[in-house]
Parts: sequence; C-alpha cells; structure tokens
Amino acid sequence: MMRRYLVAGAAWLEIVTGAALVVVPDAVCRLLFGAGLEGAGDPLARVAGIGLIALGIACLPSTEEPLRSAVLGLFAYNLGTAILCVWVVLTTTLRGALLWPAAVLHAAIAAALLVQLLNQADAAALGGHRTRS
Repeated sequence: MMRRYLVAGAAWLEIVTGAALVVVPDAVCRLLFGAGLEGAGDPLARVAGIGLIALGIACLPSTEEPLRSAVLGLFAYNLGTAILCVWVVLTTTLRGALLWPAAVLHAAIAAALLVQLLNQADAAALGGHRTRS
C-alpha cells in the first residue's frame, strides 16, 4: 500500500510541475534558478513540462499494484533531477528560492522509490511473492 501512495504522490507532483512549466515556464525557472528564460528556453521549458505531464500520467497507479517499470522510471527521473539540481548549484551562478528544496525533495522521492524497488527485488528472490508495502 505504501508503494501505491508513493508512486501516486510522485506522479501527481510531476503532473503539477509539468503543468506549471507549460503555463508559466518563466516563473518556474525564476523560482528554481533565480533567472528567467531567454531565446529557445521558453519553448524548451514547455516541452519539458509536457514530458513531465506524460511521465506523471504514465506512472499513475491503476487498480493493480504499480508496475516495476513505472517505479523504476520515476526513480530514474527523480535521481537524475536531484543530481542535476546539485550540479547547477555547484557549477553555475543560477540560484532560486526553490532550487535546494527541489534537490532535497527529488532525492527523498528517489530514496523512497529505491527502497520500494529493493523490497520488490528481495521479494522476487525469496520466492516470487510481491510485497504490499
């Protein structure tokens, strides 16, 4: 049951963030990086927003347990985004009020999803029973 709520929460977070990028990409970028969009940045941010919406929709749990591929996809996205946020802080001058909170949030979601993936792998190794956590 825990996995279901975790995946649903992560999926909805991506849908909401994606919608914000589609509707007000400059505001999202200012909150994250402390800088606005220039040139191709606006349409690129909107494309990224559409991708986040699609990721979120693809990962919304159905009436069955979330698929391992959905959990793995959300894990990869959240880990990559956490690493990217930290990289931006360490290697650029871009700083927004939400950059560190975004890094921490994505790292926490990635860690929780990793636990779910490891629990599922352990259950499979112990006889193929799926855990409902």
